[in-house]
Formats: sequence, C-alpha cells, structure tokens
Amino acid sequence: MLTKKSVATTGSWVATKSASKKTALPDRATPAKTNNAASPQALYSVNEPRPRTERSLFSVLLARTDAGSDMELEQLVHNRLPLSVIDRLLAEGVSKQEMELVAPPRTLAHRRANEEKLTIDESDRAVRLARIVAQSESVFGNKDKAMAWLRQSMKRFEGRSPIGMLSTDVGCRLVEEVLVQIDEGFFA
Repeated sequence: MLTKKSVATTGSWVATKSASKKTALPDRATPAKTNNAASPQALYSVNEPRPRTERSLFSVLLARTDAGSDMELEQLVHNRLPLSVIDRLLAEGVSKQEMELVAPPRTLAHRRANEEKLTIDESDRAVRLARIVAQSESVFGNKDKAMAWLRQSMKRFEGRSPIGMLSTDVGCRLVEEVLVQIDEGFFA
C-alpha cells in the first residue's frame, strides 16, 4: 500500500511502501498536485521547467552555446551580432519601443531588409540589454516579474525605470548593482 508522508525539509509529498497493515491518513490539506517521486530531492515537478540560470539565458539571447569569457564576448561584439539577437530579445519580452535602446526601428528594418549585421555599437548595446534581461530574470525567477520590474519607475533612479537607465554604460552598472542587492536580500 502507498501512504503519503510529508517531508519537513522540502514540504513535498513522497510515496512510501508500507508492508504492514492499512492505516488511515489523517485529515490534511493536500496539495493540488502530488508528486509521486521516489526521493525528496525532486524539487521540481514534471510540469514546471527548471529556472534558467543568468548565464544560460544570456547565451540563448546571444544565439551562442556559451557566452564565454569577457574577452570572447568582446570579440563577439567586435565581429558584430546577427539580427537574430533582436528577435530573441523581442521573444523574451522586450518591447519594440524598448528595442530603441539598441537602434531605431527604421535602422533595424533597413538592416533586416539588407541582411546586415548590427554595428559594433549596436552589438554592444544589444549585449548590455541582454545581460540585464538575463540577470533580472535570474533574480526574480520569472520573465513577467523581471520585465515588470525593469519597466517600473524607481525613486533610486530619479523616477526613471531600470530599462530606461540602460542607454548608458554607467546606468547599466547602476541597474546591475540594484539587481545584485535584491539577489542578496538587501531589499527583502
């Protein structure tokens, strides 16, 4: 017979075999989905995707298997990024209006029509945007929460939104600093 036992460390339900007699389960609030995993180490259900790490998301946004070191990233920018990076950022939740941080819409349309790569400056701004999007999603654990946070105005930035701060490298570093502080629990 299978009985449900609660595991204190994870708060999940684990199925165990009981060879002796039948026992009635006490009345408890059962979770909506029960996980019949054999070990308490299963922290993610089959239906929940594992959260992506900042580095893996950043690699996906840049259409790379691995973002690599800073020197490799500099070389990637120097060689100019393909327009597929823009498409990946749009798919991740960045709006077309926010994409103006990389280049104006007409410029991007021109590059797409002529099948050109981004310029070095545009590639640098695209990497900056991708890095902040990846870091915020990693910190908040959810794409929607991350994009909402990036779009809200903040007193710390004199009423500007974090995504609005990304037009300069200094602003980008300020946003990264806030994300690190949130991740480490300073704003809990």
